[in-house]
Amino acid sequence: MTMEYLGESKPVNQVKPLVSVCVPTFQHSAFISTCLDSLLMQVTDFPFEILIGEDDSTDGTREICLNYADRYPDKIRLFLRRDEDKIFLLGKKSGKLNHLGLYRSARGEFVCICDGDDLWLDPEKLQKQLKVMRDFPEASLCITNTKVEERGVEFPPGLPDKFQIFHPSDLKKVQYLGHISSWMMRNRMTELLNNPVVKLPVPLDMVIFAFYKLRGLTVYMPEVTTIYRKNPTGAFQSQSEKKNHKAQYRNNWYLYYYVHHDPIQFFRTMGYSLKRGFHIFFRPTKKRKNNS
Repeated sequence: MTMEYLGESKPVNQVKPLVSVCVPTFQHSAFISTCLDSLLMQVTDFPFEILIGEDDSTDGTREICLNYADRYPDKIRLFLRRDEDKIFLLGKKSGKLNHLGLYRSARGEFVCICDGDDLWLDPEKLQKQLKVMRDFPEASLCITNTKVEERGVEFPPGLPDKFQIFHPSDLKKVQYLGHISSWMMRNRMTELLNNPVVKLPVPLDMVIFAFYKLRGLTVYMPEVTTIYRKNPTGAFQSQSEKKNHKAQYRNNWYLYYYVHHDPIQFFRTMGYSLKRGFHIFFRPTKKRKNNS
């Protein structure tokens, strides 16, 4: 069992936070400092906690996290994971145990997630989203816009250009909206963690969105509050397009079986995946010109 660094007598542990910000991190030495600085600059009229799950990095990430935890015992709770405790998925070590441990430790009424290689832009992100969640008590999820650091891509696809409220029925065809760094959700982590799907080889952000969009309104705010930094060593970015697409078939099945139980949605998403897969696996290759 992972022990909390500096124990549970720190100032942050003595206050009941309204919001818990979960920061899973591994091999993020080039990113984690700016990430944590962007969370610490949040201006709120309520207490919040930052939970860092450091997954036994070897590039200096752990030392950076220790330094921040020592400097901000009134804000940061640091969990130091061990490599030998990692969960194997599809024959490879994964960071899933680190993520799930953070969700389980979150004490706030609301939860946000920011991977250690992303960051927040707006110092009032938490304050703005909390107001929305209070104004709409039937909302389960609040999403803002996100700047994407990738050539040719400025924002995540499919986002409205103005404030919008979605009912669960509006999002039946939507598997993902925005970026997880921008989300604020009500703390229903106990219910989520009791679902077997969280321990299966499905991206947790897809699981979280599928879970929360069914449990109330999803409120979208057009303000750009976060940055998604493309990390070539990340789990998704480091795999080939074909391998990532093959995983979609497995993901669709698990989300249907464990989360939404909607056969129409399942066959619709499978049909889309098959159509896209045809273009990925059977795209024509250009013939080389014969220069002789």
